[in-house]
Amino acid sequence: MTQAYKLFMLRFFWSIFLISVVVPTYNERDNIVELIRRIDNALVGIDYEVVVVDDNSPDGTADIAEELSRYYPVRVIRRPSKLGLATAVLDGVRSSRGEYVVVMDADLQHPPEVIPKMYEELIKGYDIVIASRYVVGGSISGWSFTRRLISKAAILIAKLLIPKARSIEDPTSGFFMFRREVLEGINLSPKGFKILLEVLVKGRYSRVSEIPYTFGVRVRGTSKLSSKELINYIKHILILTPYKTLFKFLVVGSLGTLVNLGILYMLRYFLGIEHLIASALSIESSIINNYVFHELWTFKDRRLGSWLVRLIKFHGSTALAVTTQYITSQILHYILGVESITSQFVGILLGFIVNYILSTRFVWRKSKS
Repeated sequence: MTQAYKLFMLRFFWSIFLISVVVPTYNERDNIVELIRRIDNALVGIDYEVVVVDDNSPDGTADIAEELSRYYPVRVIRRPSKLGLATAVLDGVRSSRGEYVVVMDADLQHPPEVIPKMYEELIKGYDIVIASRYVVGGSISGWSFTRRLISKAAILIAKLLIPKARSIEDPTSGFFMFRREVLEGINLSPKGFKILLEVLVKGRYSRVSEIPYTFGVRVRGTSKLSSKELINYIKHILILTPYKTLFKFLVVGSLGTLVNLGILYMLRYFLGIEHLIASALSIESSIINNYVFHELWTFKDRRLGSWLVRLIKFHGSTALAVTTQYITSQILHYILGVESITSQFVGILLGFIVNYILSTRFVWRKSKS
């Protein structure tokens, strides 16, 4: 063994690399060789490592990556089963040794040739650099209308519910680079495949840059996007959003509205009960419905004391909202001649804000500890 080889091995296993490229893989044997070669060509003259995190791919992806480690600075982390992209990225980041960390897919839709441009942005003083499909100059190749619609909808949801995503054109990008200190000491618990949102919400940073790239067509292998991943994305958004309580309250309120109007419709148009009585009965039914769902879901971590006491408080806290709803409904129906369902719905909308404020501050208030 030559001295030069010994020095190389020592540097490889113990030095701090300038750039770590974290690549989660599952059944990517047809892409991994070309990916590593292109990363190496793109980073000529730059110290780097590639951390391949494989979820026990049955096609032998990890074995091929191990073979490549004879020629390139590649390390392979083998995981026992398919544990998911997000946790694979986290394992790769924890294991990496670079001052700067790149996260990218193995399917060649993220071109490695963009990495040097991302690195240049970090050198300028940015903390996170996002390869973006949606800034000027960015584009997507080969997507169907449905896939584009899903992508745009996902971004819209992120911007509506996560304030730190609003200034980002492509907050759902899976191709990004950041300084190691952005995540040092940060506890991440991502769900699904959009780990960038977790970084944007929890990371320590001040400046974010987006650079354009073309999201390529997958030539080999199959897409990992599935209905399960879409559901996980929604769950992840609800975990990250600071508006989760309001969102849950809106969902329960919407369900309560359906109960309210459904019972009113049945009482009025099937049983012929007068609007004055039918309206009151439908409101009480929706109150009970909402209370149960708030207990079991919206405020399940704020249940202090007796459930009966909270039920009484909930009736009390909704008194003003219910009064507003009830009076509005009667005025619209009897004085202005508005149809029953419409009258009730307008009253529901006017009472919602008061109901939310009183519920969060009086019935299910946060513990002081």
